Amino acid sequence: MVRPQILQGNHGLKLWISLLTAMGLSLSLEAAKTRAGDGAGTLGEPLKTSTSEQLTLVRHLNNIGAVFYGSWSCPACFFQKNLFGKQASTMLTYVECGKPKLLPNQAADCQKAQVSVVPTWILPDGKRREGVLSIEELAIWTEMPARPE
Repeated sequence: MVRPQILQGNHGLKLWISLLTAMGLSLSLEAAKTRAGDGAGTLGEPLKTSTSEQLTLVRHLNNIGAVFYGSWSCPACFFQKNLFGKQASTMLTYVECGKPKLLPNQAADCQKAQVSVVPTWILPDGKRREGVLSIEELAIWTEMPARPE
């Protein structure tokens, strides 16, 4: 008679642990959905401080009307943003293509610009580049004037 009680106790414990695990997973998934859909911090925040070169480039990109199209769920887009550092990355002209329900106007801009790959950079004259571009590549492609030494 002792043996069935032990088995019953273990079975109850296993059931209790399974229930707690399921509840935890459910709460974790719900929290992830909330974070992914809240519209804030779409690409995450870079960790390093921007250099003067990064700040100069972002000012140049803004002056010529360059637009960075990306998606919150795109690792390459995060990497692209991270290349600018903390301060300069917040100054980029960025369009979020990955949240059409939350940001329908930006999603419409992505469709209008025929963005099918992210990250994509587009200039006002229609020139475009797809994929991650280094700071140097962006400076050359956008014909950024050389800084006086």
